[in-house]
Amino acid sequence: MDDTPGPAHRSDRVSLRRPLGHRGLETLAAHYVRQSFKPHAHAEYLVGVITGGAHSVWCRGERHSVLPGTLMTMRPGDVHHGNAAVEAGWVQRMFYVDERTMAEILGDRRDASTAPLPDFDRCNRRDAGLAARLERIHDRVHASRLALSRDAAWVAFADVVSLLAGGTGDEPPGSAPDARARRLVDYLHAHVGDDVGLDTLASLAGLRRRQTIDLFRRHTGLPPHAYHIGLKVRLVQDRLRAGEAPAAAAAEAGFADQSHMSRHFAAIVGLTPAAYQQAGRDRTFVLERRAAAP
Repeated sequence: MDDTPGPAHRSDRVSLRRPLGHRGLETLAAHYVRQSFKPHAHAEYLVGVITGGAHSVWCRGERHSVLPGTLMTMRPGDVHHGNAAVEAGWVQRMFYVDERTMAEILGDRRDASTAPLPDFDRCNRRDAGLAARLERIHDRVHASRLALSRDAAWVAFADVVSLLAGGTGDEPPGSAPDARARRLVDYLHAHVGDDVGLDTLASLAGLRRRQTIDLFRRHTGLPPHAYHIGLKVRLVQDRLRAGEAPAAAAAEAGFADQSHMSRHFAAIVGLTPAAYQQAGRDRTFVLERRAAAP
């Protein structure tokens, strides 16, 4: 993928693959021009690098203008959103790694089956040398047709993660979550496909409606409705990976219709559901978007 955005690039180009053949890892190479991501969080770790253009991203309470040579590190649950900071957009190379796979690859460094999950003290850092190293690793994992090359690069990825986490791999410190917030989160996870009302959550928390929203936002970084939509999109991703039709996946996740699902899906994943389902077939997707209505 071209890492030097220019005025001729007006469409978003996205390549998404599952190079190790399992659900624990996805790699993405993308040039976004018009994409605008809504506030959301992932169940996976995001580790990647910006290689071209400039990306305006909000994460951990701050807005950042991210330039080439910047490493991106987000933990599961880190709320973020963003868009292009310049007309030419931005180019990124990203790893999406679930917690089990992350524990396994870090454990391999210690000659163990698993290792403690890493923490990242910030969501981005400028380190040209380490960024170039991660870009080379991503190229091999994402694009190499040789299994041995992909596997060796994947092992090297663990070394970069360890450096980004300060070489500790310790669990992040923090206070115990409010039991009421945990109860609300668990309820939404158990009712992904339902149309859950705020009155139901307020009753579970024993709080008024506004207090319930504030409590939930403090402990997840998102209001309940945005968190629930994120869960619905994850369910759709699972069903699409299993080969289910987008319309059926939308219905199972409780979206009003396929169009409703597609709008939220693209704003969180950065691909249409159809393009996401075809990922892993050695394809790059060119996303044409109409200008927003005034």
